[in-house]
Amino acid sequence: MATKPTDQCIVLPFQPANPNPFDGSGLALHFLIGNVLVLHDGLKEMWFGWRVGKIFPRQKMLQDYCRDASIQLDLVQVSLSQKVRFWIYGSYTEDTVSVNLFDAQSPEKTAQSTELPISVDDGLVRLRSQFIQWLDSSGLAMEQAQAQAALWPETVGRKGLDAVGRALERFYIYSSYGGDGSIDLAPFERAAAIAPDSFMAQDLYGWALYRNKDYIMAKIAFLKSLRVNPAGAGAMSGLMWCGVYAKDLEEAMFWSGRKADACRQDVAAAREAGRRRYEKANS
Repeated sequence: MATKPTDQCIVLPFQPANPNPFDGSGLALHFLIGNVLVLHDGLKEMWFGWRVGKIFPRQKMLQDYCRDASIQLDLVQVSLSQKVRFWIYGSYTEDTVSVNLFDAQSPEKTAQSTELPISVDDGLVRLRSQFIQWLDSSGLAMEQAQAQAALWPETVGRKGLDAVGRALERFYIYSSYGGDGSIDLAPFERAAAIAPDSFMAQDLYGWALYRNKDYIMAKIAFLKSLRVNPAGAGAMSGLMWCGVYAKDLEEAMFWSGRKADACRQDVAAAREAGRRRYEKANS
């Protein structure tokens, strides 16, 4: 059996290169790249959303970072505190996103940055294809089938990018800094309305509904997202958790296994992990 990967990579929100009024595009592009990396069979799964509150202890720190490119993290220190080896960061303009890679094992050596086109006209396929090629040149090659799975057509448009990013920021704030009562669905509904065929918009909408314990509607949104991106690992996680809390053991196990298959992991072990999560939540 192949050795499980241990190295992890966090994609930070991309910052605006120019001091313009806030636009959610940098957050949306960060989410897009995160959904590429989750399919990388040489990296252990890691999402920025899992560590937001530890990287940015206060909400304002996160919001300021997303709005001001002059604010930089000490990546040497943060990589030590979070025990995460790789960090992807950069800035964006209207037309391109500049991407950099930090490797905590070689902090003095920074991989050459790359400029990626924000190609909404082709479903952001060129952006991701060039990103995957850059990963290869940086020593983090993706297996060919996984790379192909990461090139779903993301039909989002410029307004959709902004709406998805704003919804994502709201989700991070609610999840990381405490929310009183239910999460406000308005930003997520707006993103899904502007970009109904966007994997990212439907996936985020599903997670917001899940947070509000509306598991039936969350499942519908997650399934819509998977029709766009059949390898959407985050949506499969959402469906697994919907199964857990809706007390549907087979759903929990099925989607846990489906996600493992999409990520080239042990399906049988993942199904058993789904069973354990179900039993723990419903004991």
